[in-house]
Amino acid sequence: MICQALLHECSRCKPCSHKFCKACVSRFKDCPLCGADIEGIEPDSELQALVDRFIDGHARIKRSHASGEAEVLCGKNKVIYEDVSMERGAFLVQQAMRAFRAQNIGSAKSRLSMCAEDIREELKSSEDILDLRPQLGAVLGMLGDCCRTLGDSPSAITYYEESAEFLSKLPTKDLELVHTLSVSLNKIGDLRYYDGDLQSARSYYARSLDVRRNAVKEHSTVASQVIDLATSLAKVADVDRNLGNESTAVKGFEEAIECLEKLKLGSEQASLEQRRLSVLDFLHNQLADK
Repeated sequence: MICQALLHECSRCKPCSHKFCKACVSRFKDCPLCGADIEGIEPDSELQALVDRFIDGHARIKRSHASGEAEVLCGKNKVIYEDVSMERGAFLVQQAMRAFRAQNIGSAKSRLSMCAEDIREELKSSEDILDLRPQLGAVLGMLGDCCRTLGDSPSAITYYEESAEFLSKLPTKDLELVHTLSVSLNKIGDLRYYDGDLQSARSYYARSLDVRRNAVKEHSTVASQVIDLATSLAKVADVDRNLGNESTAVKGFEEAIECLEKLKLGSEQASLEQRRLSVLDFLHNQLADK
């Protein structure tokens, strides 16, 4: 009812017995459903077990042996049921995002924490599964978003840094991976910036810029990458200006403008064109204020 997602750590209010996620109902002094005073909260393990079985049912697939032939055991084909963290993880992330959109950040965070724990366990036994590492990096970034929304900047930075550490070790040919890595670095930079640590902010913005430059080298015709590059250039230039490096800042703003002015978009890319013009307008204003 509160987070619009599946029950997580199902808890029962006393004395009314209405049931909610633990993180959801913990924010209330009276029952969100009936309004009765909440004298206590106790776990409902039976209902949670039912939810867990439902999740596990969505996270398991039938798979035969790697040889492609099912093993014959006692005259019957043996079918292996194997847990797939990617499936379970996607399901948990989906539920977490529903909770996040419903402004129940604590509930979203608890689901993402469970997802991250699942992936870590899987990686312990399967270090060579590269697909899990980008997923863990993305989940850690979302946990950072939860902490940031809750006002816990130190924890947010810890999650963003761990996300960036995981993703920076992976091949950066995947544009989605590049985007997630760059965003995590920029968010650390933002938090450092707001804390007044401009040198640290610039360091993270510069790392993000390097990621974007490399991506544009590989995908120079992808418009979104060029716009992202210009945005990163603007972030670094903005810090340079605040550090008193005016000439360096101006060069950064000018390079960003040049990137965007060279970019030609078709009528079918209206949303990207709107974004391009918005960033371009910001950059021109920055130069006008120099």
